[in-house]
Amino acid sequence: MSPALAADDDERLSIVADNEDRLSIIIINGGEIYVRSGDAHNFSQDYQLYIKGTDTEGKRIWIELSRNGVLLQDDIVTEGSQFVYSKNSTEIFNLTVDTIYKGADGVLVKFSPVYQYLDTKLPAPQMPAESLENASNNASSIDPELETQAKGFGMPIFLLGLGTVLLVTGFFAGKGTKK
Repeated sequence: MSPALAADDDERLSIVADNEDRLSIIIINGGEIYVRSGDAHNFSQDYQLYIKGTDTEGKRIWIELSRNGVLLQDDIVTEGSQFVYSKNSTEIFNLTVDTIYKGADGVLVKFSPVYQYLDTKLPAPQMPAESLENASNNASSIDPELETQAKGFGMPIFLLGLGTVLLVTGFFAGKGTKK
């Protein structure tokens, strides 16, 4: 990824200098995500954040960060706690537990602000990651294309079905007018 692309203010990726004058590429710069207990949020570079469980009062949660199914770090956190993951003394994630909502079906956790920095040891994301607003609404791992279209149900099947409905409707409408 070229620095000119990454430094654009309109892009999600941006370049910042840390306190040791090293450049870091920010993939997610603040914002918020919501994750339900038992669910995961997928980040760029194949990182996943899981909510593994909660205590009975819903005050403490057990979170786990993994990549491609390999556990990297887990922790028990409370509201206001920070979860920071570093690799080789380079910060990759910095999430703050903003609010834990307890309900009958478990807990919903709001993380804000959320920061993800490019892990330079891994391939850079090829396509821009989805915006935080879209990611917050889609905390599951379901492909967004499959959410709005049943598998194998394309335009030809739709038109065939619509034609059949119109033909049957016309047939029965004609039967009623002959009386």
